[in-house]
Amino acid sequence: MTRTIHSPRWLLTGALAASLLVGCQGSGARGNYGSSATQFQDVVVPAGMRLRDHENESYSSEVATWKKAHLIYTGQVSVKDADSYVRLRMPAHGWELAEQTQLEGGGVQLRFERHIYSALYQISRGDGVTTMVVDYSTDESRR
Repeated sequence: MTRTIHSPRWLLTGALAASLLVGCQGSGARGNYGSSATQFQDVVVPAGMRLRDHENESYSSEVATWKKAHLIYTGQVSVKDADSYVRLRMPAHGWELAEQTQLEGGGVQLRFERHIYSALYQISRGDGVTTMVVDYSTDESRR
């Protein structure tokens, strides 16, 4: 009978390799092709709305002061309540309502601006669920 003895060095090498593989996954939700969706701290989301991050539906990127995101949330919050919440909370983060539009079917579109950034919220209801899409971007022309 042959006995294999594992040295502490071998175990340490294996543990280090495993930790590197886990560490490469990063933070934020990851889709099938490596895109990630992380909610920026100045994006407000009503309680009960959840980020859809499967199949690369949502994504976000931030490099220094440049930000870009397409975030899709769904939940059972009414359009009216989600609209009210966003209108109330965005100014607390320094955002100013620049434009509002009523959408067909009772939905609403709200465009906010702050410094070099814009955030477009589209809130609608269909198939028994409320969907809120947030398109966040850096406006290079306002730098």
